[in-house]
Amino acid sequence: MASEAAAAPAEASAKKEADWMQSIAGQIRFLSTGDRAGLRRMDLTRSHAADGTVIKLLMRAKVPQQAQGTGFDRWRLVTHVAAILSGTGATQAHAEGRRLGSALREADYSENRLLRLLAVRGEALDDQVRRVARVLAQKGQHPINLWTLYHLVGSDAAKAEAARIRIAQDYYAAAARSEEGTSSDA
Repeated sequence: MASEAAAAPAEASAKKEADWMQSIAGQIRFLSTGDRAGLRRMDLTRSHAADGTVIKLLMRAKVPQQAQGTGFDRWRLVTHVAAILSGTGATQAHAEGRRLGSALREADYSENRLLRLLAVRGEALDDQVRRVARVLAQKGQHPINLWTLYHLVGSDAAKAEAARIRIAQDYYAAAARSEEGTSSDA
């Protein structure tokens, strides 16, 4: 009974967090064209001029300030990716059921690039995540589950490793399905 009571707040917390990513993706369309463009270009300028826009977006999405304060660079990267995926038309960037690994495979993302994404850490990982976002946007493979990227670039090693494993599993599962479809067509 006590374990059920402990599980209920954890489930409520996870549900609340899941709403943050959906809300962030949904709020992007309400930003001005200039703000959306600034979020998309923030890696090119390597400036923190877009931080105000990131904070505004997080506040509109009702992400608690406590959560924003821990790992702001991670929130900056996630909002940047969401802006890239939403594009100039401000389409939806997040879908909880859309797996990143499957989207990468469907975008013809090479296995070598996948392995590089899964192997790197630190700033190199941030660069790879930006590359992933651009490829998915160019190939029209969005929305994706942004929580996967959030955990991948986070400081919690266990969650980052779980995200890496999930991405690989989904990528190779999609590859296997694709190969099965191709061999049955022959």
